This record gives sequence, C-alpha cells and structure tokens, in this order.
Amino acid sequence: MIERELKKAEKAQDNCIALLLSEGIPPWKVEDELVSGYHIHPPNNFALAAEIRRTFIAEKTGEQFVQIWVSEKPYKVRYFCRNDDLTFELDARDPRTRCPMCRSQMENLSQFMPLVASYVGGCESYYSYAGRIDVKGDLEKTFTNLLVYGTGLGPIGVTRGCYYINKFGGASVKVGRLARAVRCHGLIFDSDDSRSQAQRLIEEHRDGFKEKMDASMKEFKGTVSSVDFDPVDAPEGFILYVDYVAAFTNFRGHGDISRAVGFVKSEVEDLLKKAGIGYSLSVIAQGHDGDLKPSARNKRGRTVSAEVRVPIEEFEEFFNVDPQKFLSVVNVDTLGAQRLGCAFYSGMGGEIIPAVYKATQINPQSPLVSSFQNIFADVENGDLVYRVELPNVEAGVFSTREGIVSPSAREAMRIMGIRTAIEFSASLAAQVLAGEFNLALEISRERLYSSRP
Repeated sequence: MIERELKKAEKAQDNCIALLLSEGIPPWKVEDELVSGYHIHPPNNFALAAEIRRTFIAEKTGEQFVQIWVSEKPYKVRYFCRNDDLTFELDARDPRTRCPMCRSQMENLSQFMPLVASYVGGCESYYSYAGRIDVKGDLEKTFTNLLVYGTGLGPIGVTRGCYYINKFGGASVKVGRLARAVRCHGLIFDSDDSRSQAQRLIEEHRDGFKEKMDASMKEFKGTVSSVDFDPVDAPEGFILYVDYVAAFTNFRGHGDISRAVGFVKSEVEDLLKKAGIGYSLSVIAQGHDGDLKPSARNKRGRTVSAEVRVPIEEFEEFFNVDPQKFLSVVNVDTLGAQRLGCAFYSGMGGEIIPAVYKATQINPQSPLVSSFQNIFADVENGDLVYRVELPNVEAGVFSTREGIVSPSAREAMRIMGIRTAIEFSASLAAQVLAGEFNLALEISRERLYSSRP
C-alpha cells in the first residue's frame, strides 16, 4: 500500500514538472492537478505541490533550495468559534487552537488550504513563486520571482503579468547606475545676511568636506555627489537646509552618510564660530533629507523604470479588451490618486515591493520610500505602451554591517538571479510592471470586483 502510494506520488511529480516546463499548467494549479489527475487530496497534496514547484524552479535556474525549507505541514486549517461566530485560519503546525477572544476551544472544520498561493517554502515567512520575467534594455536577463506576499492573489497576478510581458518581448528597463543617500544639516540664523554668509562659507569649504566625507565612506565606496542648499524663512528664524548627497552602487549608504554629515556638522559649527557668524540652532534635519519621507522631491535611492510595448493592432485580439478602454481605466486610476493629493500612484506595486524586500531581507527592512511608484499608459508609434517608474529604490543587497541578510534570504536572491543592487532594482521594477499590467487588464475586462458570473 505504502509502496503503491509512493509510486503514484513519484509519477505525479514527474508528470507535473513536465507540465510546468511545457507551460501545460500554471504553477498555482499544481495542487488542483494532483487532486484531479492523481487523486492526491488535501492536505496530502500541498507538500508534494511545493516540491514540484521547487524542482521546476531548480530546472529553470540551476539553483537548489537548501535554506528555504518546506514546512512539515505546509497548509492552513480552518477553525470556528461558536461563542464569537468567527472563523480562523491557522498554520497546521499551530498548537494553540483556542479562540484568542473568549479562550474557548475552537472547532476544527477539517478544511485545508495552501499557506499562500504557489507556496515553495518557508516556515515563518511563506515564499510564493511568481513566475519568471525577461528584461532587456540597461541589462538583459531572466529573473525568477519569489515573493513573501502573504494572503492574496498577488503572486498569481504577477505570474500572469510575466507571461503576457514575455509574449511581447519582455520588460524594457532603465536603471540608474548610482543610488543616492542623503543627510541634511539644518541651521537657524537671526538674519538673512547671516544665512547667506554661512552658505558662502560652506561652499568655500565644500571640496575639503567632500574629501573627508569620501574617506569616511570608503568601505562602501560612497562619494559625495552634491551639496544642495534650501533656504526657508520661518517663525523660528532664517533656516538653511544643507543636503549632503552621496552616491553608492550596491549599498543603501544611510549609515555612512549619516556618520559623515555628523562629522561635517561639527566642522561647520567651528568655522561659523571662527567667522563670527551666529546661529541659534544646528541640527541633523531628518525631516528634509527624505529618510522615510515619500515625496516627489525625495533624492534618495535609485530611479528605475520598466515598460512593455504591445502593437495596438494585436492588443484587443490577444487580451480581449478594447485598448482605448484599457487606457481609460489606467487614466481614471492615476487621476483618482492625484485627486486624493497623492504624490505617487501606488497600487498593486505597494504590495509587490514590500513582498520582494521581505523575500530578500535586504537593507532597508522598512522599504517605505522604495514602495512608491508612478504608472503611465499611452499610444506611441503604433504601440500601446505601459510603464511603471520607481523613483526612490533604496537597496543594500549585501550582508554587511549595513544590515545582515539571513541565509534563506541570500538563497532567495541567488534563485531569483539577483547579484547586485542594479539587478535587484531591475527585477523589482519588472515585477511591479507585471503585477500592475495584469491588474489593469483584469479590471478592464471586468473580471475583478464584478458580480457577473
């Protein structure tokens, strides 16, 4: 009996991997295929489905899963509390099955579901497979997408979007070669004249400051790219914001620029005192330097964009939606965000971007500034062009004193094909493009948020 079941599982695994390789089934349908084709029912199909996807990914990438383990019970179970009339979904390994509200023992409904869509591993952070996307332009590569997305259909939407974009030649990406880190020194003076004198003094010593700051940022190869001034008159007095902007390649640079500006702040104060220029306040002005501040003026991070072009005469036939309707849907969305007063349009990308950061655990751990995006859609030279732009991608991809990256997260990056911050940024933008493009298509075709059967 056991031997027969093992042989059935082996046959199912081999056949399902072949189906995935030939695009015979989408990756999120493996669980259903095991039920309908091989009578391997929940919860027994979930672990096998995860192994099938892992083997398929290894076949495509040449990279093995080692640190990202499959949970011993990779599924969730529904429980019901009669006292509070609430249904809960718990990881099958969770031993605490009392209601968190009334503390009564909940009823096990014996209903089983995957932990997340297209689950491939992870015991606390659940990894989803979200397809593969071809990129071209500033770099040419195929990325494999792993997301820690959580509940929802997001990984499925990204996978579908990748399929569509690959059909039309892949995502064309533009990636800034350098990323910026900024720290601001704020000073208050009692007159505009004193403020102007202070600015001239800082400008005179700028090259010396730059040399010392570059030396202090040598480990991560950071260099000061500009010193920017922003004078503001306020009730407190005559404020001078001095932004020190540094450029990095593979690091976020936040800690390095902070230390360097802290040093320069002391030197500026000494110079002002020697020059007899009085000031009432000298402080690191975090509100102006963009740290965790989403703004169209934010200088932090790297700008990256990704777009797909579809010949207008092929659009309706392939996607089954009028291209003008699609454009109108996108424009209504972007205008709606503007009417709210938003500096950016952040839709599904606001979920995809954090899911990539969770999967890779790179620095910063809180990717607030990186999570904002703009979208554009128009007709150019006979093509419908759909583009996303991420203006402030902060990415320290290496495990250093800037931030540790766990073994499982480093493995995720290897499998994804990410070796540098530029590749991370390109992969990120391409995944956002895929998710947003698919979502716009689904809404245009009225397949989402609709009561129609």
